[in-house]
Amino acid sequence: MALWPVNGCVLLCLGVSLLISVKSSFCNKNDTKCLSDSCQSNSTCKDFSEDKSCRCSDTAVHVDKDCAEEDPCLCSPCPGHAACVHVPGERRSLCSCPPGHSGAGCHPAAGPCGPRSCLHGGVCRQDPGAVCLCPAGYAGRFCELDLDECASSPCLHGAVCRDGADGYSCFCVPGYQGRRCDVEVDECVSEPCQNAATGLNEIGRYTCLCPRGFSGVNCELEVDECWSQPCLNGATCQDAVGAYFCDCAPGFLGDRCELNVDECASGPCLHGGLCVDGANRYSCTCAGSGFTGTRCETLMPPCWSEPCHNNAVCEDSADSYTCHCQPGYTGAQCETDLDGCGSGPCQAGGRCVELSSETGRERLARLLSASRRPKTSGYGYVCICPPGLTGVHCEEDVAECSSSPCRNGGTCVNSPEGYTCHCPYDPRSGVFYGGRDCSDTLLGCADHPCLNNGTCVPHIHDGRHGFDCLCPPGYTGSRCGTATTLSFEGSGFLWVSSGLAPARNSGCTIGLRFQTVQPAALLLFQGDQDTFVMLEVLAGFVHLTVQVGDRPKVVLLIPHDTSDGGWHAVEATFAEAVTLALRDHPCLEPCIARAPSPFEHDGSSACALQNSFFGGLPEGRAHSGDALLNVYKIPSAPSLIGCLQDVHLDSNAITAENVSFDRSLNVRAGCTRKDWCESQPCHNRGRCLNLWLGHRCECHRPYHGRGCHEGRFCRYLRLPPTLCGNEKTNLTCYNGGNCTEFQGEMKCACWPGFTGERCDKDIDECASDPCLHGGRCHDLLNGFRCACALAFAGPRCELDLADGLLSDVFTAIGSVTLALLPILFLAVVASVLASNKRATQGSYSPSRQEKDGSRMEMWSVMDAPAVERLI
Repeated sequence: MALWPVNGCVLLCLGVSLLISVKSSFCNKNDTKCLSDSCQSNSTCKDFSEDKSCRCSDTAVHVDKDCAEEDPCLCSPCPGHAACVHVPGERRSLCSCPPGHSGAGCHPAAGPCGPRSCLHGGVCRQDPGAVCLCPAGYAGRFCELDLDECASSPCLHGAVCRDGADGYSCFCVPGYQGRRCDVEVDECVSEPCQNAATGLNEIGRYTCLCPRGFSGVNCELEVDECWSQPCLNGATCQDAVGAYFCDCAPGFLGDRCELNVDECASGPCLHGGLCVDGANRYSCTCAGSGFTGTRCETLMPPCWSEPCHNNAVCEDSADSYTCHCQPGYTGAQCETDLDGCGSGPCQAGGRCVELSSETGRERLARLLSASRRPKTSGYGYVCICPPGLTGVHCEEDVAECSSSPCRNGGTCVNSPEGYTCHCPYDPRSGVFYGGRDCSDTLLGCADHPCLNNGTCVPHIHDGRHGFDCLCPPGYTGSRCGTATTLSFEGSGFLWVSSGLAPARNSGCTIGLRFQTVQPAALLLFQGDQDTFVMLEVLAGFVHLTVQVGDRPKVVLLIPHDTSDGGWHAVEATFAEAVTLALRDHPCLEPCIARAPSPFEHDGSSACALQNSFFGGLPEGRAHSGDALLNVYKIPSAPSLIGCLQDVHLDSNAITAENVSFDRSLNVRAGCTRKDWCESQPCHNRGRCLNLWLGHRCECHRPYHGRGCHEGRFCRYLRLPPTLCGNEKTNLTCYNGGNCTEFQGEMKCACWPGFTGERCDKDIDECASDPCLHGGRCHDLLNGFRCACALAFAGPRCELDLADGLLSDVFTAIGSVTLALLPILFLAVVASVLASNKRATQGSYSPSRQEKDGSRMEMWSVMDAPAVERLI
């Protein structure tokens, strides 16, 4: 029993030792000692042993596996005063011992100077203990301290010191260099100064002392001595290096041309004339010397002193003078004033004032206070001119426009009363200008008051803005809001009773615009059977007929076609002469006709005629039944089919308001005209003419009818149409065209004289004008015939019968006549013998004579005359 405990204890100790050994093998796989934190998973290192293993408090099986799985140094296998170093590429580590320690366990060194007793290259000496001799920059027992070399301020002249591992570096300020910045830099070594300048070396910079004539940092700029303009009196400065030179103008001297040459020093003025020095010149004042000229060298004539008064003309003689006086003055020197206003010299209402009398001078002084100073006449009187006129005798128109009084681009027009400004319109700003001098901005058109595209013209009067509207054709009124266009549909009229007669001595004017295609139409009839004015269209021309009682009728016409469907403006003026004018754009001077007026005085009574009829004359009763209008039996053109516009009887405008039920017929407001040709009603190349109430077709031969449909071709009876087609085409070949397949398509092969896809077009052989000498061509089927003039013949009228052929014909006729003369003579003899025989041998039998029938007389066959049968 005693042995068991002993054996058990031994076995227990062996087991524990084995467990510790196993545990140690898991904890330190690199055969190095671990540090206090080398055990993982809550295990702690307990102790170091000679077998280089560690003991962990936790005996878990997997702890030391995690401890060395990634990095051997994670287990901290080295002692606390040693550093663990991982061997690259291997799963092991080494321990780096601190100074004074060595061996695998970094034990203290055996002697005072071990292999790594001193750091940073320090040398260990035993004296008597271990002493480390440190290199520069390090200190301490083991040279473990890094010294600050900049502490002693080794860098000079403000340089910045930066400490290094074994030394220091100096960063110098500008102007110094060297290891300690103790060497000053010489900036003048590179010789920056130019043009022989002197360089001054300074700390961090240099200064150039420039010679005369140069400037700049490096003395590289040449100084312009002429910049200050040192030369005077218009001299020219020439720049040089460090200097300048002055080229003096004539008459000046000196370095700066400051000295004026005295041209009077030579005494150029003669006969006591006073010399006045100038710039390179001189002048002579000859006053009081009796001489004249540039140098007072010429003796002055007696008239030089102007002895004659009142604008008299002085004439020199040998030793005296003679005064030729102006009208109104007398005396040796024209000093006596005659009565100048007696002859009425002032024109255009100018007022004449005598200057010789005290009263006249006082009157002139009063007039001058209210008028500008007049021009003196030189005759002892002055003309006070009305506004707008000037001159000695008020004969000149004042040019007020010379001062350009009109502003904002206005055009000035001079007049005897002053001037007038025609003010413009600025299209860019849309501003109208007005007023006396176009300085006012007109605001009357700001709201665009004119209707129907009327043109607004603003104005200003007494400070109030207004406007006028220029109406386009077809409108009237203050704002162009009233329509003036009337449509007449035939067999109608518009009856207007005239208002007040115009003022005498003013004449009158009748104007209107019309549109029609009728060659004849009545436009206006005004008056009655005895006295009337009638405006018509006859044969397309405008006619004006004026009848005044028993006086000769006046008829005027304008030879210009107005039946073309366009608008035409006509105007008739009655004054001392009757004037008819067609105001069309292309119609100029020839479209005006004049004749003496049959009216008395000024012709204003023409507009006083009471009744006016437009577009036609009424027949029968008026619609109201109050008056018979059949008294107007004056022959006139047919009623108008068309439109009237802008009708004015003097100043009275005729508008749609004048159209009433009982005073009009077939009259409507506006102008309605349909384009009848829009649907192309004319066929077979017929030309459509658009008439007012319809259309008319001008057809080509042989077509006729309303739409040029009708036409008879004899050839169609002989050449019937042929159907031509297949599943792709469906044609009809006309005029005998033959249906033929050509290149896979059905086509019409036409007979000669026809063409077209369906052979429906007749070739016009006359299109080339084959007939000569004025022959008229007639188109035939596949040919033509020429109807020649009298003196030509041949298929194309190419033969000239008058050229040789006529003489040949007469020669042939003469030859035949000579041959027939004997035959005629024998026939006459036989006739005489036969008549004698009838007279002696029997009676005459008319029935037998009639039975004989007709006889030949020269070139024709004719019946026997009845007189001869009754013999």
